[in-house]
Amino acid sequence: MAVKQPLNTARFYFLCSLLFLGALALFAYHSGSGSLWDIDEPNNAQALKEMFAQHNFVVPLFNGTLRVAKPALNYWLMWGGVELFGMNSWGLRMGSVLVGALFILYLTMSTQRLIGPGPALLTGLIAATILHSQIIFRAAVPDPLLILFVSMSLISYLRAYQFPDERTISILLSYAAMALATLDEGPIGFLIPGLIIVVFLLLRGNLPYLWKEGRLQWGLPLFLLIALPWYVAVGVETHWRWDLGFLLRANISRYNAEMQGHRGPFFYYLLTIPLALLPWSIFLPQALRLLWLKRRQLIQEHPVETFLLSWLLVWVIFFSISATKLPNYVWEAYPPLFMFLGVRLHQALTGEKPLQRSGLYGSLAALFLVGMALVIAGALIIPAQIPPLGSLYYLGLPYVLSALIAMLWVWKGQIGRWLSTLTLGAAALTFCLMTYTEPALNVLKPSAFMGEKIRQYQDGKPYSIAAWHWFQPNFLFYAGRGNMVLHRPKQIDELLHILRNNPAPLYLVLPSREVHSMRSRLPNNLTIQTIYVSYELYNHENLTLLRISRATVAVSR
Repeated sequence: MAVKQPLNTARFYFLCSLLFLGALALFAYHSGSGSLWDIDEPNNAQALKEMFAQHNFVVPLFNGTLRVAKPALNYWLMWGGVELFGMNSWGLRMGSVLVGALFILYLTMSTQRLIGPGPALLTGLIAATILHSQIIFRAAVPDPLLILFVSMSLISYLRAYQFPDERTISILLSYAAMALATLDEGPIGFLIPGLIIVVFLLLRGNLPYLWKEGRLQWGLPLFLLIALPWYVAVGVETHWRWDLGFLLRANISRYNAEMQGHRGPFFYYLLTIPLALLPWSIFLPQALRLLWLKRRQLIQEHPVETFLLSWLLVWVIFFSISATKLPNYVWEAYPPLFMFLGVRLHQALTGEKPLQRSGLYGSLAALFLVGMALVIAGALIIPAQIPPLGSLYYLGLPYVLSALIAMLWVWKGQIGRWLSTLTLGAAALTFCLMTYTEPALNVLKPSAFMGEKIRQYQDGKPYSIAAWHWFQPNFLFYAGRGNMVLHRPKQIDELLHILRNNPAPLYLVLPSREVHSMRSRLPNNLTIQTIYVSYELYNHENLTLLRISRATVAVSR
């Protein structure tokens, strides 16, 4: 049964507002209930914490040293959240939640004229409900801002190319968005979007458009006006050490050599993208088949599809060549896939190009198998790898059940209902993750609990913190005050030096297997208390927090 309802402008904007509010609620659900996730979230949060302590929101620091990993824009976004909600998980993450919902709204509204109002709404719905969105848009990281501004820069440029009546405003918006992306993540904010635009124009045989119609005389000054002042300011304050370190370490070195064990084969993203786009990636074969059928006329007769393919392929290939690989690196390549899926599913809904039942059953069977794999992994593999976590079999049930129910609707010919079922299944998975899995995992991240213990013992009095043969930035964020330094001694002599030259007591976190050795090597004139022991998720072992203070009398042990 095809769905054919007219979609006037008022109804479109009403549905856009509902989609925005739904995305906001989905991303906000339980986003502030758990502690930060190592390592990126506490790295960013601690840098902001030290900015507050130094009363300096220009120079990022971490543990008292320059942090050259990221520029300033995401710190400023978190700053706004902290001012409203405090230095906690919700305050730090609420900016990403809001940016995620704004991205969904922008994507839907900006693509209306390019692909039509119906496909645009489906594009926004798909973007809001994929699995990867439930992770990235509730994290205190720079990625949500980069996703928004890269998408804005490229969609605006495409609109300028397609619609001469809005060329000037759209191109200037594109330059401004590239500048903000550069202020958020650095050179990739303009280099890759610029490369995508050049590749597209070369394919179209229209490279002169770049300087004849591209408003470079206005766009470049606008870009520099937005992006350059902070880079100059941080360079002047740090004698250009930040700028040089950021360029060499956070960009060139990260691209040329793997960092923090994040590596993978060239085809890495061919594996991660279908998983990230669940449940809607099961329809990618049908969506991409349409492009294949018009491949001979694609470049000359279908500029929108050509631009979107250039966007997708350039971004994915660029990061496939990179030595360091992470699923988040290619999120900015998803919007073209959202649009391809939105167009194809809208054609099925309206009956313009129905999906073959055999293909639908195959796609839903694939989702069912993914769900069953999650059930088995959650019931058998995860408990074996992380015993304290217990069974997570329920994480596969939303995909299993939604696939089976959707098959029933396909059998009955109810197109709208099987789409709604998959949407509800995606939302149900988010509910399970945030209601049951996240609290269970949170117990296995002991840094926040150790920080609370320290506050109970100290009650505002001075102290010091150190880590022995273990480190996670979460401990510094939760256990430290302001710009307090986390000491990381490697020898007992270094630890004794810290005890002599810093406020007592010293709170030392270390693997529990090393506690006996540590006690035997420390002098007898120290009082050593074990105040917290817990299993830690990241290293799969128990950690112990010791309180070490100077005793007035010798203590026998």
